[in-house]
Amino acid sequence: MKAFALVSADQPASLTEVPRPEVGEHDVLVAVKAASVNGIDVFQANGYLAAMMPHAYPTVVGRDFAGVVEAIGSAVHDHVVGDEVLGFIPASPPLHSGSFAEYVAGGPELVLARKPGSLGFADVAALPLAGVAALDLLDALGAGKGDILLVVGATGGVGSFLVQLATQRGLIVVATARPEEQEFAMDLGAVQTIDYTAGSMADAVRRLYPEGILAVVDVVNQKDGLTELSSVVRSGGHVATLMNAADVEALATRGITGHNVMATPTAEKLRALADLAASRSIRVHIHGDYPLDRAGEAIAAFQQGTRGKLVVSV
Repeated sequence: MKAFALVSADQPASLTEVPRPEVGEHDVLVAVKAASVNGIDVFQANGYLAAMMPHAYPTVVGRDFAGVVEAIGSAVHDHVVGDEVLGFIPASPPLHSGSFAEYVAGGPELVLARKPGSLGFADVAALPLAGVAALDLLDALGAGKGDILLVVGATGGVGSFLVQLATQRGLIVVATARPEEQEFAMDLGAVQTIDYTAGSMADAVRRLYPEGILAVVDVVNQKDGLTELSSVVRSGGHVATLMNAADVEALATRGITGHNVMATPTAEKLRALADLAASRSIRVHIHGDYPLDRAGEAIAAFQQGTRGKLVVSV
């Protein structure tokens, strides 16, 4: 089958032929219709993960996917051939399976949920990792209606879901956005935007909210940048990051709870996100859709920044 994969540790991923996955007793085989691009895929495709995690070559890139169940093992009872599904492939060592391919297969470790009939494959393929990251960040904060939340990285894949989900919960969202992205951020639900290219974001927040805000979610900055931004959070507030950048002990001395969140997709979370998208409670914004033989272009485009998600169609 065709797949976008690494064939060795010393060269980036490319379109190549790899063996079609075999279907074991506990496995589900899915014919992939679409996959989506996440930060981990960029690192993997460029070979950066090879020094951090064992790879079994050829190693197919991609975690998120949507498609149709084509075969099941004899011990599988919760899916049938023909089911339309969305799913996620955990990055368990050694890395081997991925979603930028014509087929994916896996056993109980494969996270699967049925696709609502009203949604397209590209829409649901964009949901798993970014959508779950947004859910997990919000759940970690424990913020509620009327609380002010600064979202740093608001217009990307995770951020675009996060702003919508936070607004649904009644939070007052301030979003970072370049001038040309401000309309998009406001359309997602932000009540205010801050141009992160125009100077100190912390100073901009202080001008808007001199008494401080309750929470910051940052999906972009490393430790130094997050430390500066956390200065606008008042005692009793929260700081959450996907970058393992929160100094939990230092924040605690100021009465602030730090959360280093690692997104954990489950079938239940995928179903919840798909239901929200099907009811139009959240919208999936697809910035670009690339065929499988142009997956390398999708990886490059992700590195330039996106408004919403990038999809690879198979």
